Amino acid sequence: MQYRPGDTVPRSGVYRVEHHSHRLMHEATLVAESRFPVCKQCRNKVRFCLLRPLKDRQALPFHSHTLLEEYSEPEPPLAEAV
Repeated sequence: MQYRPGDTVPRSGVYRVEHHSHRLMHEATLVAESRFPVCKQCRNKVRFCLLRPLKDRQALPFHSHTLLEEYSEPEPPLAEAV
């Protein structure tokens, strides 16, 4: 099963990260109940697939780095002035 940025990580583990045409596949360790990160270059076109599940105590929380950054909710549109 593939996951997208912003989806809730269903299980702590090592995930394969597949970018949209600009980078080869790599791996990232993610913790259950966090959000899948977004790619700094291809943004929401990155996909994730669980390779190896881990016990929660074996996985460290995700921190932004060169390729991926934490997912943040999009800003709601401003109400039109009346």
